[in-house]
Amino acid sequence: MRENRHLRAYKARRSACRGRNWCKRVGVCAECVREGAYCAGCDARDCRDECPAYADQVACDVLVGAPWVCNGCRKNRYGCNRPNRYVYDAEVAQKASDERRSDSRKGIDMPREKAEVALAHIKDGLSRGLSPYEISVLYEDVVGVHRSTIYRWVDAGYGGLTNLELERKVGFKPRDRKAPRKPTPHSPKRSHGEFEKLPGERKGARTELDSVVGRAVDAQAVLTLYNLPCHVQLALLVRAHDCGSVKRAIADVRSVMPGRMFERWMRTALTDNGDEFADEDGIGELLGERAEGGELKVRLYYCDPRQSQQKGGCEKNHTEVRQLLEKGMFAFDELVPADMAVLMSHVNSNPRESLGGKSPIQMLRFVYGDGDAGALLDALGIREVPRDELTLRPEILDVERARRGEPPLTRLR
Repeated sequence: MRENRHLRAYKARRSACRGRNWCKRVGVCAECVREGAYCAGCDARDCRDECPAYADQVACDVLVGAPWVCNGCRKNRYGCNRPNRYVYDAEVAQKASDERRSDSRKGIDMPREKAEVALAHIKDGLSRGLSPYEISVLYEDVVGVHRSTIYRWVDAGYGGLTNLELERKVGFKPRDRKAPRKPTPHSPKRSHGEFEKLPGERKGARTELDSVVGRAVDAQAVLTLYNLPCHVQLALLVRAHDCGSVKRAIADVRSVMPGRMFERWMRTALTDNGDEFADEDGIGELLGERAEGGELKVRLYYCDPRQSQQKGGCEKNHTEVRQLLEKGMFAFDELVPADMAVLMSHVNSNPRESLGGKSPIQMLRFVYGDGDAGALLDALGIREVPRDELTLRPEILDVERARRGEPPLTRLR
């Protein structure tokens, strides 16, 4: 109570005598302006210079001991003349308590030097397109906080950070509502309903196929193969956005995968209804479909029309691909296979929460072994990028092109 008491508003009076409340003197001053009235009620002159009975105030006995406030004092209500009157207000005390508790939780709970280093690494990571989760995993030894803490620090503006550095928090460009394309016809045996009837083991080991395209005038496109068990996404440059180019790209991947790795990789494939996947029998044959006992062992299945969430792993991973290949920023016709190797290296080197903080490349080596996984990575030019070099920004493509002695990609915007 003593710590939460506060001074009551006090109006200073000239007559601050100890006996003011019971003084009956009159006419003390030679020239009294209030003839016949008690001197104690007069504020016209200072009693110290006029009255011989004036006595200074002394410390109040109520304030020198518990409860140290004037709340229970009778004189407090009926006219106490002391200048220092303390009162306790429960509402004011609660507000002060709330402010103290709030202030104690503000700021960063770590030494100043360590906090500055952590904020510097967070700022650097965000500038390279890394998410708060990736920063918390890659720099756990330096930053040492959870991703939610990084979000709060950015929102609070610590270290000059702003929410504008969180690309996905700022928002997405509104999607154009175009007329739906005519779905590619496929046989009922390859429908998503048939896919759902497969055993959970086969569905969980699937590879999802899709395409990433640029402008309408670009001939080249990117074929992506997302392996769900490893979360590895291969990005293959195709010369045209058509079925023939897709089949050639799948054949190229099959030729560089050692041993039975392709059999495991393409045990089950799920794709959408794009025109580039229209040749279901041709693609199925490349994936290893064969007849057993007079019945075709289907490996290729199609999503329902306009239901991209049915292959959500591939679609979600495209957000990271688009961080390097922003739509409308580059002409896809200028891309070369070496650019795809750079893209795959950085996209597959960042840690995933769904993999317990491991990267897709690390999971690929764990599932398929260092021998087979290493052979595939070497054939496609993929390397595991160190954490300090990991970047999910378009600029990394130009940096690597400069190292190869090639001109930078033309920026369209």
